[in-house]
Amino acid sequence: LPKMPREYICRLVLDRNHRSLLLLKKNRVVGGVCYRPYIPQRFAEIAFLAVTSTEQVRGYGTRLMNHLKEAVKLDGITNFLTYADNYAIGYFEKQGFTKHVTMARERWVGFIKDYDGGTLMECSIY
Repeated sequence: LPKMPREYICRLVLDRNHRSLLLLKKNRVVGGVCYRPYIPQRFAEIAFLAVTSTEQVRGYGTRLMNHLKEAVKLDGITNFLTYADNYAIGYFEKQGFTKHVTMARERWVGFIKDYDGGTLMECSIY
């Protein structure tokens, strides 16, 4: 999230169309994910996912993603889309995302915003 303005993050977290999950360790927030489900289209866009720098490389990002994958299945979500910056591409690839989007364009074009400098990535949820 180094390039995301604080105001933008707050706006997404407080937006009724977005949902957020927090990762707590000893009653302290160490990570979180904010996403927007598009239930009729059966996909969700991950707006951002972050783990505090002191807790990275300990598996918390994987736990957060695994929990998110299970949670969205309840809404019939079958795919995630996200725009990853260069620092996040490796993380998303480890979580099953690919740069090759196989989801039909009509399911997502016009729903998600195109971000300059980001790489569109997809993950199918099984």
